[in-house]
Amino acid sequence: MKRLILALSLLPGSAFAQEQAVAIVGATILTGTGETLENGTLVFRGGNIESVAAGGAAPEGASTIDGNGLFLTPGFIDAYSEFGIEGDNSDRTNLLAPGRDVLVTFKPEDDSLWLRSGVTATYVSPGGRNLLGGYGAVVKLTGAVVRERAALAASFGETALDAFEVPTTRQGMIGLLRQTFSRAREDTLVGDRGEAIRRVLAKEIPLHALVNTPDDILTAIRFAKEFDIRLVLVSAIGGHEVRSHIAAASVPVIAGPSIIGIGDGGPYEGFAHSPANAARLHEAGVLVALSTFARGGRSVALEGVMAKAHGLPMEAALAAVTRDAAAILGVDERLGTLEAGKDADLVLWKGQPLSTWAQTRRVIVDGVTVFER
Repeated sequence: MKRLILALSLLPGSAFAQEQAVAIVGATILTGTGETLENGTLVFRGGNIESVAAGGAAPEGASTIDGNGLFLTPGFIDAYSEFGIEGDNSDRTNLLAPGRDVLVTFKPEDDSLWLRSGVTATYVSPGGRNLLGGYGAVVKLTGAVVRERAALAASFGETALDAFEVPTTRQGMIGLLRQTFSRAREDTLVGDRGEAIRRVLAKEIPLHALVNTPDDILTAIRFAKEFDIRLVLVSAIGGHEVRSHIAAASVPVIAGPSIIGIGDGGPYEGFAHSPANAARLHEAGVLVALSTFARGGRSVALEGVMAKAHGLPMEAALAAVTRDAAAILGVDERLGTLEAGKDADLVLWKGQPLSTWAQTRRVIVDGVTVFER
């Protein structure tokens, strides 16, 4: 990744030109706010967007990038991945490990495939083998940290249940979780473990609950209501089966990948899997983001294509990898839309984004061109 950035460092929008205004002129701008600006002009400087407008021209003295015939979008966000993590990303010795921090083992590697496909940021999560697995973080694919300790990871399903000898039932698992949260609320759970849970109880950060079966999803919602905490459902393969309950609880969902293996090598609890999961959740009024759960390979851009092909409207599919993903991850003050003051994470596309024929022409992160085709 560093080699790619250095090789392109002299292009417009590079670190050497960040004090100079750069204008992308003539593109169809999909702002992520629901507004489309034809023949638009976007100006950025020093890593931040200065202005976005329909028509107009480059400011005097600005460097220009020709956007004629191209689409301009915010950089895409993968709302759940293990990007930059090597090996098992779980604590194999403690079922309860809320004090762990994923950034301790975060080491982004030179894999530019996601950047080349328009993905500029991701939420990096601890693994799913722990009932409480620690803090996740939002990072850019260049390695910059957007928000550390952005959420506390939990796992209510078979992945955590099968990883340790006890508890042996889902009821026992939730009972242990309830006991742990109660101790933290009463200040009898000390150290990093207690601090992490108290941050969730104070609603400083949400609990990201990895759940798949309809029953586990409903259990997670009841648990969140009992302790009055902010909940985000992760994966939620069976979410479409209980979508009205999710919507009624105003709980957002980071939908898992559209293609999974069931049976050998895949979760048994994936029996309710449907590639239309995101579309059905959206129809019910649930706020949805998309994810890959991966460290590389197919990117979340393809997840957007798949979700759209299975019923998620174009605008909603784009929002699920930009605006809504940023909102769910708590980084919408910086990412997810093209507005003045936001980070200059931008993608120029040839062809309609989230289509099988779309092609990235230029990818910019923090005002720096990291890929140009």
